[in-house]
Formats: sequence, C-alpha cells, structure tokens
Amino acid sequence: MARRIALLLALVATLAAAPVRGILETPDAPAPCAPSGRGRFPRHWVGCETDPGPVRPLASDERLALGLRVDPNRASARELAFVPGLSRRLGAEVVADRERNGPFPDVESLLRVRGVGPKRLAQAREALVVEP
Repeated sequence: MARRIALLLALVATLAAAPVRGILETPDAPAPCAPSGRGRFPRHWVGCETDPGPVRPLASDERLALGLRVDPNRASARELAFVPGLSRRLGAEVVADRERNGPFPDVESLLRVRGVGPKRLAQAREALVVEP
C-alpha cells in the first residue's frame, strides 16, 4: 500500500511541476509605454519614449498600425488608403481636395470630398483626427 501511495505522489509531483514552475517563473508584464518613432533612416523603428536614439515623428501608416489616429491634413494618399472606409481612390481625392480647398478644419468637413458620404465618414471617423 505504501508503495502505491509513493507512486501516486511521484506521479502528482511530476504532473504538477510544469504548471507550478510556470507560475513561479513568469516574469512581470512590461510597463506599457507611449509609442514613439526612433532612429534615422534606414534603420528607424517604433519604440517607447524612453528608448535611446533620436526622436522622429511617427508616419501615418505607423500610427494606424499602433491604433493611433491619423490627421487627414498631413497624411498622403497612400496612408489614407489604410484608413477603414477609405480606399486608394478616396485617399487621392482627399489629398486633391486638400490641395484645392485648403486644410480640413475638422473631421466632418471630409464630407466635402467627392465620394465620401456619411456612411464612409462614420467608418473612418475613429481613425481620423484633425490636429492643430
């Protein structure tokens, strides 16, 4: 009987070793950081504000990949094509309208662009912001 109990305890210890070790050895989650562009071309990267290297502004496509909003007054047609609800053609229309009529005072003024209606604007609104 003692032999069976010892065998059972050895089996339980063997099966429980990995989960216990995972719990005990799990490192703390890294602190979240504000994303920032770092480095010089061609070796630039997206990192934290506290990372070493020269600071550079994030490109619009980098901002979208990080879930940050894009300014339609600064973004190129290619970058605007990645905004949900907009396409490559509409990105080019936004840039052409911006060059003809000047910058957009707010996101709602994108309705003046041919091809952008209330539905498309509703899809794109979460990804756009007009910065001063």
